[in-house]
Amino acid sequence: MNWIDWIRKQLASKGPGQTPPQAQEADADDLPDAPLAGSEGDESEAGGLNFYTAIATHQRWKNRIKAYVVGESSETLDAGVIGRCDACTLGQWLESQRNDSRIPPESMATLEQEHAQFHALAADIVRLADQGLRQQALDLLRSAAPYSRSSHRVTAALSRIYFELSEFHKPPSFR
Repeated sequence: MNWIDWIRKQLASKGPGQTPPQAQEADADDLPDAPLAGSEGDESEAGGLNFYTAIATHQRWKNRIKAYVVGESSETLDAGVIGRCDACTLGQWLESQRNDSRIPPESMATLEQEHAQFHALAADIVRLADQGLRQQALDLLRSAAPYSRSSHRVTAALSRIYFELSEFHKPPSFR
């Protein structure tokens, strides 16, 4: 499956803010390979953000956090930093796009809200692990847990904005 088809699959939900049923069990391994720069399928950048990279980065956090929780990572995670939604590339992009008229305000508000929730939940899991409550932290990483649902809502919101931006840039005869 290529990048564009994968994005379309993410958008096959019942409505804004809902997790597509087929995405509920997805993880970072289900994301297709990155489009090659300059290739026909390299359409992942729009509005100053590489959407493929933003989605992949947020999906990979689950694996990083899980490795940290079970002690398989030498990485030190700081819940205070993880909880800041303005500390990552997507958060910085969101801040820079506040007045971009190409993105419907409700789409931007949804992404901002879901992104902040994602960071808050990730920080909570790291805090539990730091307190030695590893099983509780692992429970919060399960597929049906709020963290996973939040991650999928971020992906869906990014997918919507990507299509809104990419449709905006198409010549009128192709819309």
